[in-house]
Amino acid sequence: MKILSKKTQFTALFSGLVATSCLVIAPAFAGGDDCTDPVTDWQPKEQLRQKVEAKGWEVKRIKVDDGCYEIKGYDRKGHEIEAKFSPASFEVIEFEIKFNGAGDASDYLDLGPSDSTRQPTKAKPKVPKVTIK
Repeated sequence: MKILSKKTQFTALFSGLVATSCLVIAPAFAGGDDCTDPVTDWQPKEQLRQKVEAKGWEVKRIKVDDGCYEIKGYDRKGHEIEAKFSPASFEVIEFEIKFNGAGDASDYLDLGPSDSTRQPTKAKPKVPKVTIK
């Protein structure tokens, strides 16, 4: 049986503690996706573009971020907007607007799916995160 020096024992113990700490702490920093829709259920980005452009938005970009479609652009009154949508239902997950002067948030409250496309559910409805600057 080989006897290890105190320095070697300390190094081994310290390395083990660091490795264990990383395994415990890492999940706290690995935030999950905001949207978890299966990719097979996603609707085309172009349909979302058409939907928001019909409301007068000017879309600068649509990208996938945290599993959601994210739109950056301007509303019909020229306010800068950033919104996250569920790629399967186009439900608003998060919405941010920077008003340049007077603004009315009621323009943004009917962006979810229409009643004809909404699936009946007993689950509590999700409330989007809204930020007004």
